[in-house]
Amino acid sequence: MPLGLLLVLAVAGSTPELRTRLAERAETLLPGEDDAAAVMDLATGELVLAHHPAILTRAFPPGSVLKLASAYAALDSHRLPEGPQRCTGRAEIGGRERTCWLRSGHGRLELTRALALSCNLYFHALGDVLEGETLLRALRDFGLGRTTGALPGEESGVLPQALSREDRIRVAAGDSERVQVTPLQLLQMAAVVAGRGQTRSLGEVGGRQAPRLANVAAVEVLREAMRQAAESGTLEATRLGRLEGAGKTGTARWEKGWHTHGWFIGFAPFRAPRFAVVAFAREGRGAHQAAQPGTELLSLALGDDAPKTTPWERPPGHLRVRVLEKLRPVRATVTTSGGRLRCDGKTLDLTGATAEIDQGLLDLGRPDRRCHELYAPGEGVVVRLGATTRRYRGALRATVMDGQIALFNELSVEEYLRGVVGSELAGKPEALKAQAVVSRTYALAGRNRHEKAGYDVCDLTHCQLYRGRQDERADVDKAVEATRGKVLRGRNAGEPLAPAYFHSSCGGATSTAASVFGSSESSSEVEDRLGTSGPLCSASPHHRWHFEVSRQELARALGIPAEGPAFEVLRKDSGGRALEVRTFGVPLSGEAFHARVGRALGYQTLKSLSVSAREAGGKVRFEGRGLGHGVGMCQYGATELERRGYKYEKILKHYFPERTLGEPPP
Repeated sequence: MPLGLLLVLAVAGSTPELRTRLAERAETLLPGEDDAAAVMDLATGELVLAHHPAILTRAFPPGSVLKLASAYAALDSHRLPEGPQRCTGRAEIGGRERTCWLRSGHGRLELTRALALSCNLYFHALGDVLEGETLLRALRDFGLGRTTGALPGEESGVLPQALSREDRIRVAAGDSERVQVTPLQLLQMAAVVAGRGQTRSLGEVGGRQAPRLANVAAVEVLREAMRQAAESGTLEATRLGRLEGAGKTGTARWEKGWHTHGWFIGFAPFRAPRFAVVAFAREGRGAHQAAQPGTELLSLALGDDAPKTTPWERPPGHLRVRVLEKLRPVRATVTTSGGRLRCDGKTLDLTGATAEIDQGLLDLGRPDRRCHELYAPGEGVVVRLGATTRRYRGALRATVMDGQIALFNELSVEEYLRGVVGSELAGKPEALKAQAVVSRTYALAGRNRHEKAGYDVCDLTHCQLYRGRQDERADVDKAVEATRGKVLRGRNAGEPLAPAYFHSSCGGATSTAASVFGSSESSSEVEDRLGTSGPLCSASPHHRWHFEVSRQELARALGIPAEGPAFEVLRKDSGGRALEVRTFGVPLSGEAFHARVGRALGYQTLKSLSVSAREAGGKVRFEGRGLGHGVGMCQYGATELERRGYKYEKILKHYFPERTLGEPPP
């Protein structure tokens, strides 16, 4: 088709009505102010959607989307492994043990399938054989490290000048913060793959030249891998395959360590692409939070506006908890004593079944027992994943998401607390009551945290540790019942419910949520002692601690050359916690430093940010106080206050002087 006719058709399709519909849908699908999405008309280079431009122009770690550039570098330089590789879920590469996101491993893989399944071990191994300059050149060829020219104020991103062996291994798999890109740059990456190595310039600002990829054969491999990802890989649970589309997901840890950025890029239709999309879910729980919205936006751009799945309608006072996600299950046995199982709404003559993933569905072992959603009514639900067994109150739903079985426990907040409070605190009655109120407040205030992914809270410490009935105890049940329905409200009745934080031990003083998390809710700094006595949490085994590491090992953990002082505190809050530090000459936030050390050396090494350090003989000795972030209620302090005669109401007033006890808002 002549280019002129393509232009006419594209302009005719990119109507103001389409741009309005896309903007409205993006606001619904990605409502967070830190989320973003953009859609590009591939025939014209026009941005028909730019949802939250301030985020589209900022640079973030791209996660596994970088595997596209790694694969291109390997194909272009003919540095592929010889024959298929075997992913067993864990392997030593580059002198360190590496793990794949699929713990059971992907088995034997060649490049195309490894990219479709986003196999970490394959790409770690690929990075170990690639030369650093070859990998960097591929990143530059895709347009990374320079602005796209699509919107004003765009950051150029971050590309290192050189890559060490460890850098190559991590960058090739998308597991490094040393490369940072804007969502617009990844949209451009999707466009150049869709266009078989070339694309229109993205937008008009600055007249930037679009990237071009000379090795068209290598680009065709990337296209095929992205098509397979949509049909039978990491995106099989989305509608992308039915759109005849192609895509790639990415999950990148953000600088505070336990959250993740979710990425999705894609294009459709595969044979004659019309639109490319990027979706970015910041500080979420992974790629699925971007993939589903991104697919829906692509569908709308193509004119497919079919009804979507109805979201869960939460009964009053209930939660949907995603459970056992960390195990990434692909096979699960579910039984219930509360009735028969239901498969896509159809009641089965079964109270238990083993489900496996097959072509994006749950296969229960017979052709007539394949479903998108398996439902087990409560009360006595049991889930078995290999050697792990969990028992839950309430009901359980299972579906396929991001290539694994996603399990959701649906139960009342009060039932949930029976499992949470005991896992978070082993205290006495009044301290347990205080913990019940704090945990209830935290759960209810944060139940939209994972809304885009279709649930309220997870079962990890990112939300609150929850292992079903495993941690239930009689004293916890009494504490939950004694405080039923009570939460910590603001001083003004009209204020929305804000999270109430807690931690193990503060070391003598707590900090505000604003100073540690950068959040806006009101909270107080508390000198955690009574009169002239010592810190209330001095009985904690973590009240005083130290940790020693060599300069070289610390530098490797941080991904920084061991040059200059290993650790300097640049700014503290009044609770003594390091807010800004400099390590080997590189400034970082305290949380970013803590997260990097924790990921590489273990989260129990650097126990808190109430820390100082000194160097001697090539060693760095960290000395600190307390365990945890230091915001809100100190659990060891609460237990000591009860020993001194405080009731739970007075314990809460000690740690939350700005709050009052009350009922949750409607």
